Amino acid sequence: MHQSHDNSPLFSRSTLVILGWLAAVLLIVWLLPANNLLKTAGNWFPTWLHSCMELLAIVVAALVFSISWHSYRSEQAGNLSLLACGYLAVALLDSAHLLSYRGMPDFITPSSVEKAIDFWLAARLSEALVLLGVALRAWRPLTHPQQRYQWLAATLGGVALMVYLRLYQPQLFPRMFIEGQGLTPLKIVMEWLVIGLLACAAVGLLRRREQPFDRQGLLLAVGISILSELCFTAYRNPHDIYQLLGHAYKVLACLVVYRVVFVSSIQQPYIQLTSEISERRRAEQQVETLSFYDNLTGLPNLELLRDRTSKALSTLSRDAQQVALLYMDIDGFKDVNDSLGHACGDTLIRELGSRLQGLLRSSDTLCRATGDEFVILMPDVENAESVGLLAERILNGLQRPFLLHGHLQTISLSLGAAVAPHDGQDCETLLRNAETAMYQAKQDGRQTWRFFDSTMNQQALARLQLLNDLRQAIAQHQLQLYYQPQIDLASGRLSGVEALVRWQHPVRGMISPAEFIPAAEESRLIIPLGEWVLRQACAQAASWQRQGLALPQVAVNISAIQLQHGHLEESVLQALADRHLPASLLELEITESSLVDKTEQVIDSLKRLKAMGVNLSIDDFGTGYSSLAYLQTLAVDKLKIDQSFVRDLTLNQDNRAIVSAIVQMAHTLGLACIAEGVESQDIAAALHRLGCQQAQGYLYARPLPADELQTLLQDWPAAHWAQDGTTE
Repeated sequence: MHQSHDNSPLFSRSTLVILGWLAAVLLIVWLLPANNLLKTAGNWFPTWLHSCMELLAIVVAALVFSISWHSYRSEQAGNLSLLACGYLAVALLDSAHLLSYRGMPDFITPSSVEKAIDFWLAARLSEALVLLGVALRAWRPLTHPQQRYQWLAATLGGVALMVYLRLYQPQLFPRMFIEGQGLTPLKIVMEWLVIGLLACAAVGLLRRREQPFDRQGLLLAVGISILSELCFTAYRNPHDIYQLLGHAYKVLACLVVYRVVFVSSIQQPYIQLTSEISERRRAEQQVETLSFYDNLTGLPNLELLRDRTSKALSTLSRDAQQVALLYMDIDGFKDVNDSLGHACGDTLIRELGSRLQGLLRSSDTLCRATGDEFVILMPDVENAESVGLLAERILNGLQRPFLLHGHLQTISLSLGAAVAPHDGQDCETLLRNAETAMYQAKQDGRQTWRFFDSTMNQQALARLQLLNDLRQAIAQHQLQLYYQPQIDLASGRLSGVEALVRWQHPVRGMISPAEFIPAAEESRLIIPLGEWVLRQACAQAASWQRQGLALPQVAVNISAIQLQHGHLEESVLQALADRHLPASLLELEITESSLVDKTEQVIDSLKRLKAMGVNLSIDDFGTGYSSLAYLQTLAVDKLKIDQSFVRDLTLNQDNRAIVSAIVQMAHTLGLACIAEGVESQDIAAALHRLGCQQAQGYLYARPLPADELQTLLQDWPAAHWAQDGTTE
């Protein structure tokens, strides 16, 4: 068994403090006058208390045996097995002592003080001898494991012999107590013999510095046992204060020994096992790191990428998502190594890996393939455009130069992309095709990217071109607001206008909002675009107001992305303040689906706008996730019935039922209703009969530029559009 040299002090501070306090208590009692009531009283230690304390000591001694015996390991020092056998003898002899105590029922022969003392001395001698043996025996495992069973047999045989002789041959035992006189000199000598053995055990523990377990604990147990035995040399009455102190110290000593064997037999092996497990896990993690991660960057290597790609590809049959690999290579990396040195090249690789990592989603995996090549796994791709957007984001993210050991270095990448299942259904095929696309990008001039599939390449490039043009359109004032009237069905009067953005491209002409609005939302260009629409609509409404045009309000559409990330409240307040426009003249149209993932911040912002007088309406009502909760929470003013329900209102009974239900609900909640997409007088009349108050659509006017709308509104044929019977 491995032994470590113990350089700790002979007595630890805690050991000295505990022994000092216990010795001080005994010394105070010892120094009291002989006639002091504390020393003469004979009721300090009644029989019931003696029985309780002896039972506790017996249980603890039995636990010492049980733990030491059953936790035995072949590499464990045999001293613990010796301690186990010794404390088994102590438990059994203390049990005989308890049963023989005066006042207890007869234990085969009549109970008496002398009978109890004989078993007591046998237990104390056993305890002292075993502690001495543990202290003097070399700290090594048993030579033969069966030796412990020999010790156990000897222990049980010795205890049995002692019990037999004391019960059936009592004349062999000298007098230890005389009634009326107290302890005999022999009894006191025997107690001092026990003290002497314990003192020898303490010296043995102090001299032996190699300790496989708690030497301080054993020293403390021996010291407390010596104090206990000193008490038993001084008592004159089985129930006096010395008996109480002696038994209390005895129980405490047993508890300390129990702690020693518990720590050495259970706690220390458990801690060692935990440490070994932790060390093994660290080793496994190190092996995993070496096997699956790149040493230079700490990024996954190709082996881990292949594993993750295979797992991602296994889900393709269960959902409609695609899996993409982007293969990239630094353009002219050899020149960096040759001109600045390999240390700068390594720094560039690390910094590039860190910068690329910051551009990815949490679900993506960035891998360093080899040298200056990196691969990105996108496991859940909705469409090829999102792959192209990431490629563009990477290229844009490299415009800022890298600082390499004091040198500013600008680099570029060539990227290739392959998308499963179209470009391959296994990792190796995707890697090969993505690398092929990357080399195509290098041939096309570098600092660009290509799809492996040419058709997909054209589609992605077209979408990216659209986004680039849209960015320029916002900056170069190619956008224009058109306005569509909203009328009151009962009177035919104008109730408001809706602002709708149009894009007049210098080459392609008028581009439909159905084409560029989804792209703007996907790229978040909808935020600056929406802010521009809001400012222009408020400016136009203020202009009409100054010209005396009675316009009740102008409605502006707000996207879900503006709600969540566009600082809507600040934008609205700024637009109103810049044009001194009353808040009541502005209406914000919020789609029903955009409120599904509403946050408390969004709701609070809308509530504050509502409190200022801004009107709120729910656009495309009936097509999202309808909930009465947000209608009540936001206190909206209007529901806008989606045109998909309005278009066939007179022909489709289901649509009629849906519109009727929406109108009735709005009336119940005190909200106005407006229907969009009204294209015939029959539909307008049907809406009026169902109780819908307002409408907009081609029946009244198409979306028009501001000047054309102004001309139309100056001579608005209100009576012509009334549905209350006053039509022309």
